[in-house]
Amino acid sequence: MKKLIVLIISMFMLTSLVGCSGNDTPETETIKLTFWGHQNEAWNESYRAIGDSFMAENPGIEITFEFFPYDQFESKVQTSLISKEGGADMYEMWGGWGVDFASTGALAAMPDDMAANVIDQVYPSTIGALMYEGQLYGLPLEFNIENGAMLVNTQILKDNNVTVPTTWDELVSTGSKLTKVEDGLMVQKGFDFVNWDSVPYMFLSMILSTGGEYMDANGKFTLQTPEAKTALQELYDMVVVDKVTDLEGLVGGGDLEGFQQLFAGRNALVPRGPWVISEGVVSFGLEYGVDFDYVEMPWFGDKAAFAAETGWALSVNGNSAQQEAAYKFLNYFYQDDQLLAHNVAAAQIPAKISVAQDPELLTLMPFAKPLVGILEDAQFIGYFNTDQFKEAVNNTFVDLVMGTIPSVDEALASLEEHLNTNVAK
Repeated sequence: MKKLIVLIISMFMLTSLVGCSGNDTPETETIKLTFWGHQNEAWNESYRAIGDSFMAENPGIEITFEFFPYDQFESKVQTSLISKEGGADMYEMWGGWGVDFASTGALAAMPDDMAANVIDQVYPSTIGALMYEGQLYGLPLEFNIENGAMLVNTQILKDNNVTVPTTWDELVSTGSKLTKVEDGLMVQKGFDFVNWDSVPYMFLSMILSTGGEYMDANGKFTLQTPEAKTALQELYDMVVVDKVTDLEGLVGGGDLEGFQQLFAGRNALVPRGPWVISEGVVSFGLEYGVDFDYVEMPWFGDKAAFAAETGWALSVNGNSAQQEAAYKFLNYFYQDDQLLAHNVAAAQIPAKISVAQDPELLTLMPFAKPLVGILEDAQFIGYFNTDQFKEAVNNTFVDLVMGTIPSVDEALASLEEHLNTNVAK
């Protein structure tokens, strides 16, 4: 029986500071740093534990951690980076924000020697959005991955006497078989891939896994290709012909997201990143490996290939007066043992290769098994605003399925033009 294992992060307690007697030696002034992150209990406890350990070894540096609800956190961080006033010394930062802020001076470039080590030791996609003109503007923590694995409601498969599909054709046929419609409403979805992340990421992976590309060497989108046409046609057919799911995940109308519906017993298979697993355990009270599983998802083409964007990272404020001390903390955080502790606490796939391939990771996070073997098959998604990209792909897909756009060819032409006009750098 598999269970998620919570790593207990050791804290070092600073018992005393020994000062010099007399008045001959002046006291060293304490360097005070502030750290902003978003509210997530497991993540926050991890940051504080690593901070306590760092401060125990560096008694001249004091770190104050402040955590905010995500919607407030995102606007608060971006407002401070745009204005270049106030803010924290260090930010927990979504890597994709680097595209907007690395070039403005709002973030401090990483010291050259540290940057060289990081670039050499992490997966390329984890720093793609943090790079600007050869300099690195953040320490990657996470390999953000939305391809290669899917959630499985084990009871639904058991009740229908089906096994986990191992080929693309099996995936489609199983998804169709497990879909249930009552009075014209889809009450159970067999393979619910229609969500904000999965449609765009599956589309790109399907192009890449069949030997195609979606951008040229100049950073322009090239979607009027045989591979892109085949991919978009397949996505369309799965909804309209095979009926493995519907458009609810993009047009609304449901009370829960697709992965939450799986945890509630209403979906059979859902492709999502590993970050959703904790919700099944914590919010729905399910047991990983018993009530649900996380397994390999078949590739559309004949090889493993996918695009990944830059995930969570730590960055230093370009206007901080304490950049040296801030990067000292980030360098401490970058040690394998600290990263392993944090990645496990945050249920993240590690950005650092040595940590991702550490056997201890799978002991502590067994659900990472379908992913750690394919990380080298990823390419950086591209230096552009990924939210704008996803919005364009999803809107085009909805319009195609609903008939507003009459053909796959016209959908691709329209999408390519929109992306090159509004998204491509």
